Amino acid sequence: MGIDIYMVWDGMTRVQKEAQITGFCPTAGGVGYLREAYHGGPYVTKFLVAEAFKAPKCEAQIPANVLRERLPEAMRLAIQRARRVYREDITEESPEVSTFADFVDLAERVEEATGNPVTIIADW
Repeated sequence: MGIDIYMVWDGMTRVQKEAQITGFCPTAGGVGYLREAYHGGPYVTKFLVAEAFKAPKCEAQIPANVLRERLPEAMRLAIQRARRVYREDITEESPEVSTFADFVDLAERVEEATGNPVTIIADW
């Protein structure tokens, strides 16, 4: 079991939706999917996309600039979690961490192209 985060947006294609079906890949932020297992916190997704966890239907529009502002702390939390929970010595360049930057980069590109913030869906 785990936390699955999906990004959806205006004009999203079937191919883009299917790209998010990754078999629970923890490094697929670039296609708009984030995954965290329930092995212990801190949970990066609950910080990065907090509005989705608080929303009645676990769905919220979050502006890209908000995600960008939170990104440095999210990456710090990802490193802290990997060290604490998995005893891994990773850096911001590690795929498990850089996936959060890839996710935010995609949100920025989509918002620039569509003029609207992305919608984040938290499935937990």
